[in-house]
Amino acid sequence: MEFYKVDLDSIFALVLIFGLIPSFVLTAVIQYLKNRRYKIERQTELMAKMIEKGDSTNLDFKSMAEALQEPAKPAKHGNLKRSVLNNLRWGSIFSFVGLGLLGVALYAHIDGPVGATAAFLTFGAIIGGVGLALLITFFVAKNYLKKETEKEEKELVEKE
Repeated sequence: MEFYKVDLDSIFALVLIFGLIPSFVLTAVIQYLKNRRYKIERQTELMAKMIEKGDSTNLDFKSMAEALQEPAKPAKHGNLKRSVLNNLRWGSIFSFVGLGLLGVALYAHIDGPVGATAAFLTFGAIIGGVGLALLITFFVAKNYLKKETEKEEKELVEKE
């Protein structure tokens, strides 16, 4: 009976097939469901306001749809801040994954075939570069929005 030799190419393929691709699909589905839930909550709030005003007999769904399409100004700033924080999150994730792949490439260079080393080095450099770019984007946006953030914090403190 012969044991099969496991090389880095097969491990990489397994991680890609059973790890990364399903996680990206799952993340996309979760984001879609969150978006959908947010729209339903906004629609429910709008209908509740219309019922409170006594317009329950004439619920105008066209105006309700138009109101749902226009984001409110505070939500716009919140979305901007959320996207900046998403840059930090994904930049950190991609940077760590890129560094991990570069570490695997170093290990493969010492102990494995040249083809696997080149593949891990290439993917590690690309993913690490994307992560580094997202982190740089986060820090630039943070410095750019610093005055606006301080202004909003002062307004929140004054309201309380």
